[in-house]
Amino acid sequence: MKCFILISLIFIFSCQENIKDPSIFFKTSPEATQIGYPVTHNITINDLGDLYSLDSVEWADSSLWLSDSLKVFIKESQIDTFKNSISINYQITFWDTGTVVIPPLNANISFPDSVSSTIFRTDSSFVYVSTVIDSSMKNIIDDKPLKDIQFPIERLKLFSLFLIIIFILLVAQLIRKRNTKKLLNRNFFNFNPKSKALNDIKKIDLTKNSEEFFFEISELLRKYFQNNFYIISFEMTSSELKEFFKDKDLNKLLNEIDQVKFAKKDPNLAQKKEILVLLKKVIRKLL
Repeated sequence: MKCFILISLIFIFSCQENIKDPSIFFKTSPEATQIGYPVTHNITINDLGDLYSLDSVEWADSSLWLSDSLKVFIKESQIDTFKNSISINYQITFWDTGTVVIPPLNANISFPDSVSSTIFRTDSSFVYVSTVIDSSMKNIIDDKPLKDIQFPIERLKLFSLFLIIIFILLVAQLIRKRNTKKLLNRNFFNFNPKSKALNDIKKIDLTKNSEEFFFEISELLRKYFQNNFYIISFEMTSSELKEFFKDKDLNKLLNEIDQVKFAKKDPNLAQKKEILVLLKKVIRKLL
């Protein structure tokens, strides 16, 4: 009988496990600090077992706790999950004096044998925040003396006035140098369209057939119009060019070009020379 009782006791104690209920601990260090110095708020949840999952971590009364970021600033947060425990660390900085209450922290943890998650909650923690004072908490450190700031408004005014005078002198110099000759002798893109056109006329070969000869004249004339008057002359008809310039000599020149192009007119060498003279006259006259 004694042997049976002994065996039963051994069997019962061997089936028992050293199971502990989960527990939560927190610590705030230091409990008294100064403005701008971080405070460490550590929360530890132990004895969770091998199988668990951390669903969420949130502050109680978060709307009041973090509503004003100018007073409370969480500098750093860290969550570490271990085999049987969870460690949550916060570094919090306070920017207001007085006693500050760190609200409770809720940690929602799910276990495989539970339908709903379990809430682990800390208590409130109190931190006293003071201004910059010495360790005796009696004497306030003197602030640095106020320094007068000299704004360079007057110097900026004088510099601006100097720039305005220089600008007026430059404009006056440019106006003084302007004259009619320079206005008429306009240069575009480092070349004079009229001079270039007159030089190109000298290169025209009179021995070419009429079609090539008048094609070269038409190209030269329309290029001159485009460079000197900024018009899309290559896309304009002879009628449109006549209407735009309203010049008798130009009308005559365009008529000669059209007669060769459409009526197949074949002028002789003397007529070609007269056409070149008329072309030079048109280019010299039209600015």
